[in-house]
Amino acid sequence: MLDTGNFVVFNSDEDIIWQSFQYPTTSILQGQHLSAGMELFSSVSETDQSTGIFRLKMQHDGNLVQYPVDTPDTAPYSYWSSFTDGKGDNVSLNLDNDGHLYMLNSTGFNIKDLNTGGYDDTNRTIYLMKIDSDGIFRLYSYRLDRNGNRSVIWSSTSDKCAPKGLCGLNGYCVDVDREANCICLPGFAPVIEGNFTAGCERNFSSDSCKSDDGTIQYTIQAAENTVWEDNGYSEVTSTTREECDTACYEDCNCEAAMFNDGKCTKQRLPLRYGRRDLSNSNIALIKIQKVFYRQQHKIVRDRCSYFV
Repeated sequence: MLDTGNFVVFNSDEDIIWQSFQYPTTSILQGQHLSAGMELFSSVSETDQSTGIFRLKMQHDGNLVQYPVDTPDTAPYSYWSSFTDGKGDNVSLNLDNDGHLYMLNSTGFNIKDLNTGGYDDTNRTIYLMKIDSDGIFRLYSYRLDRNGNRSVIWSSTSDKCAPKGLCGLNGYCVDVDREANCICLPGFAPVIEGNFTAGCERNFSSDSCKSDDGTIQYTIQAAENTVWEDNGYSEVTSTTREECDTACYEDCNCEAAMFNDGKCTKQRLPLRYGRRDLSNSNIALIKIQKVFYRQQHKIVRDRCSYFV
């Protein structure tokens, strides 16, 4: 084990045949780099270091991108990138002893600075970059002469709701005083209390769209100014929200609809990657059981909100 934290294996000729710095999994320390094709993963929490739900990939096209885990490496699933695609196959992410975080191409040319560095480069300070459990990747400095005091000196975003999937299926993220708060859709409750990434599930049974006498058993509730992954199966031209309500209400296959600027898109559950965006006029229209809502409205309202 070297002073840098690099675990090194030598052969009988004292040549390095393996070193841990070449295979980062959750973070990189100063002196390490993330090579093309490699990924870092978040942990579940600060205390649970098993693999979480976010990843950072140094792609072969030269772009450094963040995605939820178990998703394709395509733009619809990304929530942050370095915008360096097309810069070559062998771009790497590097961290120097002065906290400089930057990207080099195969010729050693600096194609992008994520920060400018210039911090303390003595052995009193250690720099570490990792993806935190909230999906944001940050660069930390640790002062060894101050009992390991930790400071954030750079982060990929200040938007706590940016990471896709933070609130799980059927949940959406709301920024409250620059903190992420997860809220369930109307008629839904957390799958696991206190675990927002597990998402939300219906608080009622959806066995049949209609009763035995043919009457519809549902009503429509709205989550305004929310945006979601578009996974519609049918688009209806509706000039009003009420017409979109009716289109979903009368379609037994429709479990939700998105209405925005005269466009009505019917959806099936689950809904993914939801967040509130007050600048967006999109309205999520959610079909919930009529009797359930009338009798248990307060329970729905109280139980649907849960916080980070």
